[in-house]
Amino acid sequence: MVTETGRADMPDRMRDLVLAVDAYRRAYADVLGLGVGEVLTISDLGREGPRPVSLLAARLGVAPPAGTALVDRMQSKGLVVRRPHPTDRRSTLVDLTPRGRRVAELMGRLFQDDVQSALDDASVEHVEELAALLDGIAAALRHGAADVNRLRRRLLREDTAGADDGEDAPTAPAPPPTPAGPDDTAESTGGTP
Repeated sequence: MVTETGRADMPDRMRDLVLAVDAYRRAYADVLGLGVGEVLTISDLGREGPRPVSLLAARLGVAPPAGTALVDRMQSKGLVVRRPHPTDRRSTLVDLTPRGRRVAELMGRLFQDDVQSALDDASVEHVEELAALLDGIAAALRHGAADVNRLRRRLLREDTAGADDGEDAPTAPAPPPTPAGPDDTAESTGGTP
């Protein structure tokens, strides 16, 4: 049974989990001599298959030119290759090379082993319940993030409510700074390494 205190602690526990995954991703980057954005891109391409640079850049939260620079660096390291898009002659797809695929498979296997090890003592029922809860949380967060206007209204409403309590509130939240490159934001994007 979940207590009200346990339920209230869940956002902090989720933040801890996200930070742990970010630390895991940074450790991969250190060991492999890659940037965090490169590690995330290898992982995404390993799971999702070939993608246009624009989608890779969007996943990292960077502008397309920064995504192109990241792919250029990865291509020079022998991790990815550009291929013609099969249905859109104007577009190219980024795909893993055999070396990039080996790195993606190794990262995925090590991550899976570590997660499985953490769950070894849990019953099958608890693991299934946890999986369902994580799926639900992920869906709720994706849904909330997809509706930028609703998020903006909620932030402004909370900001205004703070002003009613005697706090100085800005008239509108400042937009986040535009990242200089893909490795500046990739560690905060969540997901697996």
